[in-house]
Amino acid sequence: MISLFKKALPVRVRRSLEVFLMDHGFPVTKKRGTRGVQQLGHRGYVGSAELFDEVGRLQYEFLLKQGLQPFHVLCDIGCGSLRGGRHFLEYLDKGHYLGLEGEQQLVELAILHEINKDIYEAKTPEFVFSYSFEFDRFSRSPDFALAVSVFSHLTETDIRLCLENLAERVLTSCQLFASFFEVQRPYPNFKLSHPHLGFHYTREQIERLGREAGWSPRYIGEWGSPRNQKMMHFVISRI
Repeated sequence: MISLFKKALPVRVRRSLEVFLMDHGFPVTKKRGTRGVQQLGHRGYVGSAELFDEVGRLQYEFLLKQGLQPFHVLCDIGCGSLRGGRHFLEYLDKGHYLGLEGEQQLVELAILHEINKDIYEAKTPEFVFSYSFEFDRFSRSPDFALAVSVFSHLTETDIRLCLENLAERVLTSCQLFASFFEVQRPYPNFKLSHPHLGFHYTREQIERLGREAGWSPRYIGEWGSPRNQKMMHFVISRI
C-alpha cells in the first residue's frame, strides 16, 4: 500500500518523502557493513551482481582510453570487491595499484574469489581501509584516481572530504575520474552517506566541489554507464 501511494506522487515529492523517512530512521532494505555483505554477497554489495563483470571491464577500458599506462600509479577509490581492480591489478606495474575501501571484508572476499593468487602476489597491491578518505596512509602519490559509484552514495560533505584529502596527497599531478548521478537542478539528498542509497547532484554542484578543493573540473558526461551515471574529470598539478 505504501509503495503504491509513493508511486502515485510526483517524482520530487516522492524523493522528498523517501529522504524524510530515511533521515528519521526508516530502515534501508539493503544493509551496510557485514550484514549487507552477508545479505547481498561481495558482488551484489557494490551494485548489480549481474553487471559486475560488465562494469569492471568498462572501468578498465575507460581509463585506458584516458591514457592510463602500466607505469602510472592508480588509486581506486571505493575499490570494493575489486570489480575494476582485478583488471587494473593485472595491467599495472608491481606496487602501482592503490585500493581505498571502507569495508575491508569486501576486499578480503575479492582476493579469495576474484583475483588470481599468482598475480596478486606478484603485483603487491596496497590497500587502505578507511571511510574518511585517508589517502595519506598510502606509500605512493597517485597519477590517476578513479571513483566509480562513490560520489553517487555520498553527501556533499563527504565528497568534499574525498577531494580535499586526495588533493593534499598529490605530490606532482593527478587526474581523477568520478561518476555521479546527474540532475538538472538541486535534488533532495539524504543526511548521511550510505552505500545503498542514491545521491543526485547537478553538474555545477560537482564542479564547484572540485574547484573548492583545488581541482580543475571538466565535464565528460556519458561514458557508457549501464546505470546512466555521468563522469567528471578533475585535474590537479603541483608542477
